[in-house]
Amino acid sequence: MSEPSVCAACHQPIRSAAARARRIGGRCWRKLRPDQRAAIRADPFRIRAILARPAPASSGQLALHEEEITSA
Repeated sequence: MSEPSVCAACHQPIRSAAARARRIGGRCWRKLRPDQRAAIRADPFRIRAILARPAPASSGQLALHEEEITSA
């Protein structure tokens, strides 16, 4: 029998095939930023380095879409 997979972030067992492929469980995956998810999809073996990256600096204000600006 194969060894059970565990999440690289929280060390809980991983059940789904998709989570085993990315080496991050579903609960931890939902907590990641979109840039972190993209980086893990590209290279799942650099998880620790990706998780250690600081969040990009921003003002906290979401950008408006062009349609919203013209209709206002």
